[in-house]
Amino acid sequence: MTHKTGSSRRACVAIAILLALPLAPLAVAQPGPSSAMDPARTASLSAASRRIEDHFVAEVARITGTTPARVRRAMPDERRITSAASRLISALELDLGAPLTPEQRAEILEADQSRKLSLMKAREAAGGR
Repeated sequence: MTHKTGSSRRACVAIAILLALPLAPLAVAQPGPSSAMDPARTASLSAASRRIEDHFVAEVARITGTTPARVRRAMPDERRITSAASRLISALELDLGAPLTPEQRAEILEADQSRKLSLMKAREAAGGR
């Protein structure tokens, strides 16, 4: 009977260890003080991002000779797409019913790079780095 109790105890310990393993990394990886921005910085970043996006939309509308509303409809969700500018160009060509010129494509890609750089700078400034 002692042998059976010893193996039951080992089995319980093994189960307890296995159950605790998935939780262990969470306990170790708990962040220290919150690194979230205060509400004023968050609002400032949000406003700056909106201005940057609005400028980009206006620039693409100017380049393609269409309306900002059409550009906004053609814009893909950037969180899921690696090359948003290429997708935007394809969507605009489809919406406009004609291919864009190489010059227009280059201008849109340049505007997109400028937009990304401006957004990066705005995030850095809001983060206080």
